[in-house]
Amino acid sequence: MRRNGLAMALAISTALALAACSESQSSTPEGGGEGGGWTPEEDVEVAVGAQPGGGSDILGREFAAAYEGVTGVTAVVENYDTVAGVLLLKEEPGRGEIIGVGNTANMIVRPSEQDIGYTWEDFTQLAVIAEDVSYIVARAGAYSSAEDMIEQARSGNLTVGQVGSGSGDTLVADQVAEAFDLTFQPVVYEGGGDVVRGVIAGDIDLAVLEPTEFLPQVEAGEIDVVLSTGSEPAPHPLLADVPLANELGTDQEFATQVRLFFGAPELSQEQEDYWIDVLTEWTESDGYAEYIEENALTPRLMTGDELDTFLADQVETLAGNGG
Repeated sequence: MRRNGLAMALAISTALALAACSESQSSTPEGGGEGGGWTPEEDVEVAVGAQPGGGSDILGREFAAAYEGVTGVTAVVENYDTVAGVLLLKEEPGRGEIIGVGNTANMIVRPSEQDIGYTWEDFTQLAVIAEDVSYIVARAGAYSSAEDMIEQARSGNLTVGQVGSGSGDTLVADQVAEAFDLTFQPVVYEGGGDVVRGVIAGDIDLAVLEPTEFLPQVEAGEIDVVLSTGSEPAPHPLLADVPLANELGTDQEFATQVRLFFGAPELSQEQEDYWIDVLTEWTESDGYAEYIEENALTPRLMTGDELDTFLADQVETLAGNGG
């Protein structure tokens, strides 16, 4: 059903693209340059800079399956280490058949804190398609309330799992600590799945995670959701009653993980328009709505100048927070 919802939206874009190709000698189609629009000439790769099972991987696979089902173009999801998955596109200037799945961590936080060989401006930014609020979670029964967790964290004895360094979740943990005058002891893991297992096993006290990473464990009664950094309650039934940080005496604005797609550098206007059209139409489909609901995300679409301004502002905000 999810694929069918996206298929309806993508079919419009595909039909227009095919019509543009057949009429390229006599007209300039909407969204295309002189001589006709662009469509992929070979298999499409969806590059995910994350392990299988996380939010970026889920997004990449949702989109790839639906896109392939409609267009008949093979769309292969490839998983890479976080930085490698981004740098891969930097080495493919002008190639429209590869599209990257990005987020706040690998597009904004890491490049701002480390010299890793790229910034967001090195790529063709295509679209933000959703926001992902971060939550503080713990092993089931570890704390009686958010206030209990905060009180214990003020002693400086609580450990918090994090994926590598320079991640979006690390930034949120630092913001929570600052907001409530806490001291967390970071414990570094290789991936989000390792962090979840560490929480369940009691190897760490807390973790800052997005819903896709922990909702199955909440349903199984293995994890409690202690605190939300969102500005309003989530519509998801397992998250609707989670206390908000701004209800507990802080006016801190917490970083939000955005989910985005980006292209290689130096894409032509026709290539950029093609992907922006496809992604925009996806956000209007039933399949996208299901994706948002199932993964407890907040829908948000940004493209073009609005997206570039947003990313630039995120870098400036991070710098102001000591990034």
